[in-house]
Amino acid sequence: MTAARKGAAFRTADFLQFVLQNAARVRRYALGGDGSGGMCDCVGLVIGAVRLTGRKWPGKHGSNYAARRQTRNLGPIQNAAALREGMLVYKGRAPGDAGYALPAAYASGGDLTDYYHIGVVTSLHPLTITHCTSVSGGIKRDNALGAWRYAGTLALLDDDETGDDPCMTPLYQARVTAANGLPVRLREKPSLQAAVLRSVPLGEMADVLEETGDWARVRCQGTEGYMMRRFLDASTAAAWREKAQAALLDMKDALDRLEAALLEADA
Repeated sequence: MTAARKGAAFRTADFLQFVLQNAARVRRYALGGDGSGGMCDCVGLVIGAVRLTGRKWPGKHGSNYAARRQTRNLGPIQNAAALREGMLVYKGRAPGDAGYALPAAYASGGDLTDYYHIGVVTSLHPLTITHCTSVSGGIKRDNALGAWRYAGTLALLDDDETGDDPCMTPLYQARVTAANGLPVRLREKPSLQAAVLRSVPLGEMADVLEETGDWARVRCQGTEGYMMRRFLDASTAAAWREKAQAALLDMKDALDRLEAALLEADA
């Protein structure tokens, strides 16, 4: 059995290798399984892959925990072209949907989505989403998005490949604000009728990724979605940058004066 070298960086390619290795040992679906003993559930496919590296899974055995605590940049899937190998993908239900069963531990947060199923993108050409579910053999491979609606990267990875994606590079940062003093809704699409992904408290900073008319695609609190531009104040962030740059210039001037004084003393 291949194992990662202890202390080595944990990269996407390593994770993908161990997901496939874990899937190969699964024989049937079983709640709480992580692939060892041939039994696995959906999040267990991910947890087992992490454990095969010699690392520990840092929290609960659950897809809602994985989505909220162990997924970086979780957000709606715009299209299949936005996916990358090794990404975690989720199926989710909103309040009122049939089968909605969000655990009470997450009911007080701004994001009330029930992330009830998790898979891993194991190939792009063709698209393959590998997941553990109640089918013969326990492992299923989907070749279309279907009900997979959300995606992100495993937070335990040492490489952050989103930094190589220009679509994920912010145009600027803005502070969330509203005249009525209420939290601002982050929506799945640029529409007031679109599903609410989370309610963002005032004062939070958002990465603005794209501007579309009255809306902006933003990344906030680890979730990507859409927010009306009138609730985004970029002036504060700009002022902070100006103050920081001014402070750095003042520090440089002070160091230059100190260096000049020291040279004069040596002379």
